[in-house]
Amino acid sequence: MPREAKPVICIGSFHWDEIALSSNLLEKGDDSPGTVHKNPGGVAFNLAKTMTEFGIPVLLGSVVGDDAEGQESLNIAGNLGIDCELVCKVSGKTGKYVAIEDPQGLVAAIADCNALESNEDALLLRLTEWIKSRVGSTDISGFVIDCNLSGHFIENLLNVRYFNNFPINIASASNHKLDRLNYFEVNLKTTLYLNKLEAISFLAGQKNKSFDTAEIIQNLLGRYKRVILTDGENKIIDADGSNVIGFTPQTIKPHRITGAGDYFMAAHMALELLGYSREDALQNASFFVRDKIA
Repeated sequence: MPREAKPVICIGSFHWDEIALSSNLLEKGDDSPGTVHKNPGGVAFNLAKTMTEFGIPVLLGSVVGDDAEGQESLNIAGNLGIDCELVCKVSGKTGKYVAIEDPQGLVAAIADCNALESNEDALLLRLTEWIKSRVGSTDISGFVIDCNLSGHFIENLLNVRYFNNFPINIASASNHKLDRLNYFEVNLKTTLYLNKLEAISFLAGQKNKSFDTAEIIQNLLGRYKRVILTDGENKIIDADGSNVIGFTPQTIKPHRITGAGDYFMAAHMALELLGYSREDALQNASFFVRDKIA
């Protein structure tokens, strides 16, 4: 029987997503009919929202503006059961993520995280006070760090006393923010979630070479306690220092791609917190994502 989980603290981006979907294959400069969907998003929010679907209590640590969109996003998060005690409301606009997808997947995307990036000190102060108020506490499952946060913020957060007493799950966020993975030390209780393209970019940036899956895992396990590597419809890998397991997801035609990695990470974390085995968590998280994006 699944066990009751302790709260998870998700720290990172919380903004509005505007996703444009075209049924036509797109090239640069195309003007295409389609549909546009607007919803609260951001990696940290997506993770928090998905974990609440599994009954995991979540606190969200982020920044929103004092505009109408910021208040609306807080209202929606609260109605979903997400605790926004650690969200800082600041003067200015709430961030936004704009993406265009066609039948082959993501064409392009722009993430405006200025509200978060410009107010990280306020968020760090709130998190520091909160963490210190829970010295000796055992009622926290761990933290999730979304690499939309700057390297400076991550470094300072990791230096907060007692923070490293808890498991840390890392969401790589995007190819353009992989340098932020360098701030995590191998001795931390870190689990890194990323896709194969991100992993190759991260490692090739250091060694100027290509890597197969086995080499990726070997290199990353030299830096992180555990690695969860996804590769589209190819095998998902869960590796730590003692074991490597995998699961090949069912091939589907996705309706949309944006958020798929977040859905998988959150579902996988939630299932393990509920007591599922590594094998069952990997498989059922894959099924969950399939149903979300198909």
